[in-house]
Amino acid sequence: MTPGISARRGGWRRVTPRRRGHRGMCVTVLALTVATVSMAPPAMADPSDSLRAALVAARGASCGPLRSNPMAEEAAGDINGTTDKWLDHDARVVPETDALAVLKDLGYGGSKAAILSGVGVTEVNAIKATLLQGYVKIPDCSYTDYGVSALFNKSKNMILTTIVLAA
Repeated sequence: MTPGISARRGGWRRVTPRRRGHRGMCVTVLALTVATVSMAPPAMADPSDSLRAALVAARGASCGPLRSNPMAEEAAGDINGTTDKWLDHDARVVPETDALAVLKDLGYGGSKAAILSGVGVTEVNAIKATLLQGYVKIPDCSYTDYGVSALFNKSKNMILTTIVLAA
C-alpha cells in the first residue's frame, strides 16, 4: 500500500464513478467482440474441392485423368442427400446404393458406376474414409467420369462425402 493513503477511505482500491464507467465499457466491448467472433462463419475451403483434389491425386497418372461430369456431380449430390436424410430420420427409404440407376435417370449414357462414401468428424477423416473405401475402384482405368459431394450433417455433427465414378 502507498504511504499516506488510507485503506479505510477507499484509497487505491476505491472504485470511482469514472473507473466504474471504464469497466462497464470494457466489459461491453469484450462481450461484443466475443459475440461477433463466435458467430462469424469459419473461413475454410469447400470440402468438395478438397475431396476432388484428393481423388485426382489418388488416381495418379497411370490412367488418363478422370473428368468431372455434371451428371455424375448431380448423382453424387442426390446420393449423399439420401444418406443425409437417412441419418436425420427424415427418409422413407434407405440411402441410394445403385449409382448407375441414378445416372441413367439423369440421362447418362455409361454402363458402369460405383459409389464411394465416407463420413468423419473432420473433413480430413471423411475424405480418408472415402478414399480407403475406393482403394480398388479409383485406380480402375475403365472409370472416366466422376462427381463428388460433401455435406455437413447437423444432427450427427459429421461430414458426409460421396464420390460417384462412372464409365
